Amino acid sequence: MSSSIPTNGMIIKTDINGEMLWSKTVSSSNDYTGICDINPTDEQGFILTGFTGEQTDWVNPLIMKLNPCAEHQWCRIFNLPNVNDEWGQPIWQIPGGYIALFLAYGEDPENERIWLFRLDDQGDLVWKQVYAQSDTAVLGENGVRMCVTDDYHFIINGFCYYPNPGNPWPKFLRPFIIKTDSSGTLEWELPWWYVNGENFKGESYNSVTDYQGTVYSSGRHIVSGGSNPGDKPCMIKTDVDGNELSYTDFFPDSEMGTTHTINWLGDSTIALGYAWTDTFSYYGTVGVVKCDRYGNILKTKPMFVSQHLFSDAVTTFDNKLLLVGGFWDGIWRSHAYKLNADLEYDTLYSYPFVYDSLCPYPIASDTIPLDCEVVGLDEPFGNPETGRLKVYPNPASDILHIEIPEKLKTETSTPAFSITTVYHQWKSATVEVYDLFGRRVFSKEVTPADKELSIDVSAWHAGIYVVRLVYLGRTAGSEKVAVE
Repeated sequence: MSSSIPTNGMIIKTDINGEMLWSKTVSSSNDYTGICDINPTDEQGFILTGFTGEQTDWVNPLIMKLNPCAEHQWCRIFNLPNVNDEWGQPIWQIPGGYIALFLAYGEDPENERIWLFRLDDQGDLVWKQVYAQSDTAVLGENGVRMCVTDDYHFIINGFCYYPNPGNPWPKFLRPFIIKTDSSGTLEWELPWWYVNGENFKGESYNSVTDYQGTVYSSGRHIVSGGSNPGDKPCMIKTDVDGNELSYTDFFPDSEMGTTHTINWLGDSTIALGYAWTDTFSYYGTVGVVKCDRYGNILKTKPMFVSQHLFSDAVTTFDNKLLLVGGFWDGIWRSHAYKLNADLEYDTLYSYPFVYDSLCPYPIASDTIPLDCEVVGLDEPFGNPETGRLKVYPNPASDILHIEIPEKLKTETSTPAFSITTVYHQWKSATVEVYDLFGRRVFSKEVTPADKELSIDVSAWHAGIYVVRLVYLGRTAGSEKVAVE
């Protein structure tokens, strides 16, 4: 994925008619950066995830929080140890923080490829979980998208290679669906391979669930035998316990095709973004199919011919379907389409809308600098030297010297979990000194360039003092020192 050509991520906000209100570029001038997902937050800001090559020759996952004015609030680049491209995919706000799907992170990128990262409100790691570890027959697994259920369970869609029963080889491409509870603990993993007496091959991309917990997924059905082989756009259904239920092929004559997006339209109908062709060609008809829960087609909407298809879609508050994607027509362009519940293009509104915002001033189109803390997740947290604050001499009588660590380590504990985060890069912190009565007697801001800080303590009362290094409101290091 890494590239020598500088690439920027971009955020675009439009009005109800698709006219651009503002755009934000996310990157530095010589960086390779992309945005894979963005969602609104409860504070009317935004949380986004993607990748950046700012730190290494390969790309690392990036998560950024923006305030209601689309300004940088905090940002994390996860500096991961193995020399492979890795990136964040979907991210959602959940109570107390965020949940993100990461791809291909770990010391073993061949076998540890699908990860969930649970972050707190400030972007610090609470826990991480890796999947596809229990069934050794699963190979080449890939997580594509994730949805969050109403009770905060997480469903991951993707694909893997998996054999037919009783045969270790060959392995065939299968839809792969994972369900976890709210703590990321695995409930079930399903290589979707056998249904109604048939070995099923293909992929899954996105899911929605109903009130019974049934999982409806968009995907591709690979039919390799019979009278009408080819790749069929399809919807697959999985029950709440992780068992294959059924599938529907929408265009049986398809030679090449798939569905990628899936969304509810109202309470009982489902809309899937598709692409298909009845010849062996990378150009096909792109559109939307509407069906009921059983896969019965209610309406199709062919829209244009392309070699690409919709990358994402959402249902709006007024039950309209908004689809977006990147399409090539000599140059890459971002396209957005809005359909009503009957799959007709939505009406252009002639009267002005007032858009609520907590931002007190108009938002300008400009660049958001890639001003991020670089976080190391595989730091040896048991090493007491990591992030250690060093003070000398001890006891001190005239000048107290404080060595500022190159890396900062913060630790936070709650009754439910503990968080340890090591910051490889940081901007500024504060050195504070307190006496035994809890009174602050000294405070000074420091930066990584301040390798050492010297304090004149000759006029201080004799006694024990506590030196603290504070970063992001948390203690990043502390030491006791005696003053004579």
